[in-house]
Amino acid sequence: MSLPDTPSAGAAMASGPKTRLAFSRRARLLARLAVVGLLSGALAGCFQPLYADNATVGGPGLQQKLADIEVMQIQGRLGNDLRNEIIYLLGGGAGNAKGAPLQLFVAVDTTASTALVNSSSGLPENMIIRVAANWRMVRADDDKKKPVAGGTAVGTASIDVSDQRFANYSAKNDAETRASREVADQIKAQLAAYFIRLGDAVPQAEPAKAPGS
Repeated sequence: MSLPDTPSAGAAMASGPKTRLAFSRRARLLARLAVVGLLSGALAGCFQPLYADNATVGGPGLQQKLADIEVMQIQGRLGNDLRNEIIYLLGGGAGNAKGAPLQLFVAVDTTASTALVNSSSGLPENMIIRVAANWRMVRADDDKKKPVAGGTAVGTASIDVSDQRFANYSAKNDAETRASREVADQIKAQLAAYFIRLGDAVPQAEPAKAPGS
């Protein structure tokens, strides 16, 4: 008993317009995938992670430059919280860089403003806590401590106000801590931007501004 002949690939292609249309679509899809693959390979060489060790900013990499900054003492509970957060972000958990070539000085302040007021009692129901910090970075070997870079960072957080004094105090401290984390993130980003612009150059004190400028 003989088995029926199996149609060949060429015969399947010639069997009708539907088969030819499916083959044409598959060919176009394969061509598109090949183009995408070529573009992906080309663009891969253009991508540079911001904190990579071989970053084009020169030296040992951006993360190492950030780690070479000693964060100086900041007064107050909020200042201490902010300082600890900055140290962690710059050093990646390695601690403060004692004796580093660069020093970071930060002045921090906090304010509270009413966001919502109870129409019946006239008392605040919600408050916005604002933490603002001015920072300047100096060379450790500069006796005059002239800044090589500086900036301002601001963070905010909201709290619900209750009739419990201790609860309000605790909520305010917690909001300040949350806002200070936002401030620390901004300071790190500003420092990173400074080193990227600086490239391989050595940080130098900013020139003094002329009176009235």
